[in-house]
Amino acid sequence: DSLAPLSTMPTAPTVRVQAPLPNTGIVFERHKKGSWFQATFKAVFFGLVPLFVVYFAAFIAYVSTTPIPAGTFFWVVFQPSLWMATKTVEVPANFTILPRPAHEKFLELPGGSKMPMSGLGMCCRGTAYHDESVRRSVLWYLLQGGRHIDTAALYLNHEAIGLGLKDAMARGIPRAEIFVTTKIFTTHYNETLASEWVRSMLKELDLEYVDLVLMHAPRRNFGVWPGFIPRFKKFMPVWEEEVRGFVWHGGLFASIWPNDVDEDFLEYGCKTGKECREQTWAALSKAREQGLIKELGVSNFRIYHLKELQKMDLAPVAVNQLQFHPWIPGWQQDIVDYCIEHKIALTGYHSLGGTLNKGKSLSSDTLTDIASKVKRSPASILQRWAIQKNVSVIPGSGNPHHMKENLEVFSFELSDADMARIDELKKDPIIAIPEFINK
Repeated sequence: DSLAPLSTMPTAPTVRVQAPLPNTGIVFERHKKGSWFQATFKAVFFGLVPLFVVYFAAFIAYVSTTPIPAGTFFWVVFQPSLWMATKTVEVPANFTILPRPAHEKFLELPGGSKMPMSGLGMCCRGTAYHDESVRRSVLWYLLQGGRHIDTAALYLNHEAIGLGLKDAMARGIPRAEIFVTTKIFTTHYNETLASEWVRSMLKELDLEYVDLVLMHAPRRNFGVWPGFIPRFKKFMPVWEEEVRGFVWHGGLFASIWPNDVDEDFLEYGCKTGKECREQTWAALSKAREQGLIKELGVSNFRIYHLKELQKMDLAPVAVNQLQFHPWIPGWQQDIVDYCIEHKIALTGYHSLGGTLNKGKSLSSDTLTDIASKVKRSPASILQRWAIQKNVSVIPGSGNPHHMKENLEVFSFELSDADMARIDELKKDPIIAIPEFINK
């Protein structure tokens, strides 16, 4: 039941048929009682599949031992795009520092800081995981007039960003003008871990303080996957005294998908997720009092998560960073409205609709028509729309020309009529972040 070249085919008391391999001129001999399909199936099922299972198990085991498993996972995911991506070019030694954008806008934060409403996002593209491209991107952005850098522990690029900041300051950009945002990931939630993280984060960035620290998510791993190691206890039925029998609680799916939000942080020494978030906020508030952090905020928090922190009467919640574009679902618009009502500044990511939607969103007839009228790109139109909604944006790019274009978002305005037309785009929904995320 196999294929072999005619010259190497073993002798067997079966009838054989010579069959030419299409477009090659090579003649293969095939047993009548076998088939190419069967041979291929056996090779894949008994060879490649077990090999893949072993490789995947080893990969998960390795990822789970790293300080931020989700960050390592994303690093691996973005490697193929890095291989195909054009790396960020070096900044010429004689490059002249450009002035800050004309008519630049800021959001005033409760600690007295002014956050530029256009920043450079350092996530979710191949060059954001290439250290030299990260350093160059930061330097290009700052030398071209930008001043807001947005990163996170999850992105694993603190040290490279620190080098870019150091180079920019050496060329004459004052540290006081640079607004650095980073985020503490859920792997470091609780009072002790958060306190230790602040010190290590500052060392990685090579800074004496950061301007804004956000809690990256209210749920461990965004509530999608509580851990990279499944909870194997859920594979087996459990004895329930009330029914005097064994009850099955879900098997594999339940072992990797959270049923109870309070199970998120049990291994962190917190009885509940709420307790872990509060401990983290207390530790960050203390670091703020020590001058290590200027402002505190959150990312991806729901309204009830925000209320938890507001009731603590510690550092005020300065910012909530969340997905923001014309197509956000109603439940996210409710969060936006709450933040506006309570004077919590907003930063929007996925301003162009997100990676999966960029092609559809930027080709919208409405956007292309407005872009043509004001002589700007559809991407610039979406960023300007957000800014006029009083939401700051952090478009990511390793291309200095795109960075310059993004900073020109302050040089034009959209009319009330065009703003209304863009608002209407929500009637043609695109793929959005599911409601169960971080719930």
